[in-house]
Amino acid sequence: MKDFYKHMRYKYDEHTCITLKHFSKLTQKLSKQMERLKFLLECKRYDIIPNHLMNAVEKVKITTTSQKLQQQLHKTKFHFLRKVMNMEITQTNLDIKITKDYIYHAEKQLERNLNEGELKTFKNKQNFYGQRVAKEVNEVHTTKINNLKAQQLRNMGICTNNDWFVNKTDINFPEEVKWLLSLGKKFTLPTTRKHFSAIHTISEIEQAIQALGDENTKEMARNKVSNRILQFKRNIKNKSLEKFILETYNKCKAFLNLHKNNIVITDADKGNKTVVIYKRDYKEKMEELLEHKNTYRKLRTDRTNALQKKNNRIVNDLYKQKYINIKEKHKLTCSAAIAPKLYGLPKIHKPNTPLRPIASSVNVPCYQLSKHIGDIIKNITSEEYNIKNMFRLKERLQNMIIDKEEALVSFDVVSLFTNIPTNLAIRIIMEKFDKINSLTNIPKCKFQEILRFCLLDNNYFIYDNDIYAQTFGMPMGNPLSPTIADIILDDLIDKTLNELKQKHDIDIKFLVKYVDDILAIVKRKDVDLILETLNKYHNKIQFTIEMERDDSIPYLDVRIYKNINNGSLSFEWYAKPLSSGRLINFHSSQPMKYKINTAKNLIKKVLTISDKQFWNTNLQKIDKMLKSNSYPHTLIKNLIE
Repeated sequence: MKDFYKHMRYKYDEHTCITLKHFSKLTQKLSKQMERLKFLLECKRYDIIPNHLMNAVEKVKITTTSQKLQQQLHKTKFHFLRKVMNMEITQTNLDIKITKDYIYHAEKQLERNLNEGELKTFKNKQNFYGQRVAKEVNEVHTTKINNLKAQQLRNMGICTNNDWFVNKTDINFPEEVKWLLSLGKKFTLPTTRKHFSAIHTISEIEQAIQALGDENTKEMARNKVSNRILQFKRNIKNKSLEKFILETYNKCKAFLNLHKNNIVITDADKGNKTVVIYKRDYKEKMEELLEHKNTYRKLRTDRTNALQKKNNRIVNDLYKQKYINIKEKHKLTCSAAIAPKLYGLPKIHKPNTPLRPIASSVNVPCYQLSKHIGDIIKNITSEEYNIKNMFRLKERLQNMIIDKEEALVSFDVVSLFTNIPTNLAIRIIMEKFDKINSLTNIPKCKFQEILRFCLLDNNYFIYDNDIYAQTFGMPMGNPLSPTIADIILDDLIDKTLNELKQKHDIDIKFLVKYVDDILAIVKRKDVDLILETLNKYHNKIQFTIEMERDDSIPYLDVRIYKNINNGSLSFEWYAKPLSSGRLINFHSSQPMKYKINTAKNLIKKVLTISDKQFWNTNLQKIDKMLKSNSYPHTLIKNLIE
């Protein structure tokens, strides 16, 4: 540049050279001012006070033991600094305007002295230098703002947990975007005046009001609700934390809009984590699943309307024959059916992250009818084998003694739902119709027709505007799938136990199951034969086995320990390595009682499952888990006590 200015001084005069240098300095100054304005506005959006302002009042201190006075002092400081920052933003805007005016006058003067080509070349160079300066300043300000945000998160008690957010792409997500996405779908955003609709809220509450008594009672309820809602709207005032969350939400929405055509954001199949994957990878994996000709086939037409008519015809027949009452008829009748929609949940614990197919069956033609039939047939499942939860498991194992030649083992079915033989399930259910007969007035032939309609006719879904039928098994998402799985596995266990007893004289000391997981106490020498017999039941239903290690085995949310001296069992709360520990976040804008109950239920579950010898260790785990969900230390301590 020195040679350039020397050349311009020689070609024109000293005054022109000074104007060129002045223009160059002004361009770089403007770049710095613009970046400073961006920095200050970013601070204002997130309700952050920059360090240069915070340091200015650092010396203002009042020595007091009063916590209330300290809080008032801090609040006053913050309020004052916020006003000063607004003034600084105003002044920066004025400085920018002045600098632009100087640049304009300098440019006009150069237009008179330089030819058009020279001026254009010079301006392009200065724009380039200005952009370079802006980039350097932006990097410094970005580091500052990220540090300030991190400090603000710590001050507000917001805990960031990178383990809750699994990024399977090469896209670099900003920290606050990762934080918000990691909180999951149950996180509720703060209410604002802009987004709160009093009219919509009142119209939704009106449905509940209709269930009240006479018109006077209804009118009084309407007046109370209207007044309280309008008063609530007038009093909405977001705190610093809520402003931070809302601004983060806006930034997150803008960031995701930039990438919406390239990524899919969903939950993990297991572990309660948020997963981001490329849309092209998601589609490839879904299409790879649907290529299994033995399980899926493409249909030419959407059968939803035809199935809705058939569902309603079945319901009308049941009502006419007086097998159901008018209330049940209205509940089971379908008026706005939609086809089941298939989606996939990433199995992040497996290589290449395969997808688990789930068919969303809400509002499908037979949804309510399937639930009705499911409520009937769930009564024929075995109470001997099935356990509802870990508390029931502990009760049944509490006084169990295990011999030295016996072992704890668990058997797990590989992809149970998609491998359920539905025709076999129907046959098993109809063989047990004597038990069903006492639960419903529906005759056997009609019940079988309904069962086939729910299990076979409605076994279809839509994906990417194409219709598919599932030719074998049942999709996850169907309300009947868990009950049918229980019935199949009950029959499998019955037949397996009979065969082991009759052919091999093997008695299994203890056996329970939860959905597709079986826990048993068996003799070590019989393990291989038991697994072989289980796998003989049906070629599609195959088991894997897990043996006890170091005299313990995990099952559900319990780790069961075997005492090698006397064979007694002890129990400890167990969380799988894949488990995230994500709960309803304390900063979620939900009623406080929901968050308190979430913490209480966790504490109660852990202490009820665990024997006292494990309490200290597990209380530390509880404390860590609740803190990671932003629960205050004092609240955690009080709830535990």
